[in-house]
Amino acid sequence: MKNVSEPEGSVFRKKGFFIALYSCLGVVAILAVVVAFANRGGTDYEEPAVYAGADQVDPIMAQAGEEAWFRPRQTPTPTPPPVPPRTQPPAPREQAPPAAPEPPPADASDAEPPTPPAEPAPAPPAPVAETFEPFTEDDRMLWPVYGDVVMPFSMESLIFDPTMDHFRTNDNLRISASEGDPVRAGADGRVISVGNDFFRGNYVTIDHGDGWTSTFGQLMENVLVNEGDVVRGGQVIGGVGQPSISGSLNGTHVHLHITRDDQPVNPYELLTARYE
Repeated sequence: MKNVSEPEGSVFRKKGFFIALYSCLGVVAILAVVVAFANRGGTDYEEPAVYAGADQVDPIMAQAGEEAWFRPRQTPTPTPPPVPPRTQPPAPREQAPPAAPEPPPADASDAEPPTPPAEPAPAPPAPVAETFEPFTEDDRMLWPVYGDVVMPFSMESLIFDPTMDHFRTNDNLRISASEGDPVRAGADGRVISVGNDFFRGNYVTIDHGDGWTSTFGQLMENVLVNEGDVVRGGQVIGGVGQPSISGSLNGTHVHLHITRDDQPVNPYELLTARYE
């Protein structure tokens, strides 16, 4: 039985208290559910896409304070994918040239007959040595130069040699001439010696055949013939040069020495004509 002395306002005050209490519990339950769902990382929950902007905010961030309502959400800048390093292409490998195909074996029936070796060409004939008619005792020789005799041939009596300053025999004929005058061979023959010595100076010796030889001395250094040359009578073989020490006082001259079988012969017996 209700106490009639209690005023009616106390009942309403009790109902309002429970309404306020249940409202607070409901709010706490809703917040607990919301926090539980926000912290779940399950696969069955997807956070709704929210575009950041000045007029859009995350409802969860609203609980952090009044400031979060106006703070734009930053979108992370995507990181560009790494660029792979450039690599040099491998150098082309040299390929060996293809081997030439081997020829097919030749058929014996198609083979050409072997070519006979060519006959060797005949050897050219050997040059024929130039010859000359041998000199005989009936032949005569030309004078080598035109001039006076400055020292005669004398094998039987003594004559005075002005250069040696004594009397002696002389096996040659000395003919006066000017330096540079041409000296000619007395007859046909072959040159067998070209040289120089104390008595004859520069000289040339010619073999006339049949044991006959003639030697021309006191010549210029550069004679015009060589050993082995065949000369003809009257051919120029050199020039008159300066006399050697043994004949210096005879002046420039030609030394003429003639032998037969290595024995001196008097040139006067052979010199019958002068050159033209």
